[in-house]
Amino acid sequence: MSDLILKALDNLDNPILILNKGTGKIVYHNSKAKSLLDEIERQGICLKMDLFQEKKILLTIDYPVPLIYFGTCKFLDDENILISFQEFRKDKPFSGFLFELLEALPVLIFFLKEDKIIYVNRFVETLLGYPREEVIGKSLIKDLIWELDRPKAEAHCKKVMKGIREEGVIFALQDKYGRIRNFIWNCFLTQDWEGDPIVISIASDISELLELSQKIEKIHKTQTFSEFLRGLVHDFNNVLHTIQSYLKELRSAPVSKMEGLLSSIEKTIFSWIDLNRILLDYTKESREIRQKRIDIINFFKENLETFQLILGDNIQLYLDLGYYKSLFTLGDSAFWRYILLNLLSNAKDAMEGKGEIYLSISTYDDQINNKKYVKLSIRDTGPGIPEDVLSKIFEPFFTTKEKGSGLGLFLVNHHIKNLEGFIEVESELNKGTTFYLYVPLVSEKPLCPEPTEISLKDKVIYLVEDEDEIRESLKVVLTEKGARVFAFGKGEDLINKLSFLEKPDVALIDLNLPDMEGREVVFSLNEVFPHVRVIYITGDVFILSEIPEERVLLKPFKIEDLCRKISSLLNEG
Repeated sequence: MSDLILKALDNLDNPILILNKGTGKIVYHNSKAKSLLDEIERQGICLKMDLFQEKKILLTIDYPVPLIYFGTCKFLDDENILISFQEFRKDKPFSGFLFELLEALPVLIFFLKEDKIIYVNRFVETLLGYPREEVIGKSLIKDLIWELDRPKAEAHCKKVMKGIREEGVIFALQDKYGRIRNFIWNCFLTQDWEGDPIVISIASDISELLELSQKIEKIHKTQTFSEFLRGLVHDFNNVLHTIQSYLKELRSAPVSKMEGLLSSIEKTIFSWIDLNRILLDYTKESREIRQKRIDIINFFKENLETFQLILGDNIQLYLDLGYYKSLFTLGDSAFWRYILLNLLSNAKDAMEGKGEIYLSISTYDDQINNKKYVKLSIRDTGPGIPEDVLSKIFEPFFTTKEKGSGLGLFLVNHHIKNLEGFIEVESELNKGTTFYLYVPLVSEKPLCPEPTEISLKDKVIYLVEDEDEIRESLKVVLTEKGARVFAFGKGEDLINKLSFLEKPDVALIDLNLPDMEGREVVFSLNEVFPHVRVIYITGDVFILSEIPEERVLLKPFKIEDLCRKISSLLNEG
């Protein structure tokens, strides 16, 4: 290289290095770069470089004053590569006092380019124990993010690179000693001084806050445990009142009704036992719960009467079990009774003891994180939650009730998170509130493969329904779909005409007819046409404990639900 060129380089304001690509050694440096040589050698900048790619590098100096340089690598010829350093100065963006501010902040600041860390502030040494030069050039996701959080972090990074700003996500980092620390992240996309895309990630350590939440739960179990007991005592009183009513009725009841009343008393006593199990379960550790498995479909069938008992006579409970015979998730019966009774009690209070509650079960496939969840929906017809209150309902000790502890929803949310699940809430003033609980799906068993809707053309359907409006509307809809419908308002009307009718493909029978029970109609029907496919129509959710869910259509229902049930039966051949 000519003396003239070297002299020109020596007079530049920027530090300049020339490296031999074969040896990686510095063959030239100008006067501005002379003061950097010791630090370049100490940090092993030349050894870490890929001398066959034009990339950017970072050089940080902490002593005697903090300085930061960005280096741009360019090929001079086949043998040499030139590195031009640019210092962050007070007249440059992110420089001078701004750089000193970044260095002093008690949070982690990462600059990422092509998934590589090109800058991290000094706090990485204090918090994670890594020397800064050891982190530069590594992948934040592959090298620092905790292994179990990497899929979620990768999905988040893709959103950020598309310009979607998603604040408040939580990923854990693993420190130099293998310990896991939880951070809340705010990441956004911007450009560096050359116009290239760069991601700035700000991470705040929340490990102590999570530990605090566990301490708050312990405080609740001691100092505010009386609030929890007070709620259970209220539920126990409901149970006792119900038993007392049954006993009074039993004194004057005829013999024919005694068996039914004794059965109701027995079920009520079992609900008391359930409440006691909730109390005992309250002190269990989350780890025990995560080791257990429960069929949530069967759980709802077994606990409907308990839930209705707690809600009272003026709240109607509706249940939609979806298209599943079983759905297994984490936990046990006592745990889930605690969760559901908490949410149902809140809904009852919000509706002031009068209204409707809809429970539904489905599944949710999180394709981004490759996870499947059981999705539970609890919708009420209460007044709704104001927007300024909705954002606070999961905070500890927040309550709008005069005698509330403010820990109910906080603990429900905490327990669901411990199962690696989450909760979403929707609310509209004067219309009601819906809580969506997502918990890991362990296994599922559909009632049968999801049926494609079968044509009802020329299918024979018996319909026995005492409510004129429902009967007529169902007849019209099914007839429009091509079915031949024989509709009756009483069970006896159908039985008297069986000898004149052809065998049905499906029979839709109201379970509670004015002249007889729906199952009596089916018994007579089977004497003439054995093995008839039957769907019982009813508003009694408790019948699910006696009749398989695939044979029951709960009121109110949609026409799509009815067609799905009919298709399922016809698919059985």
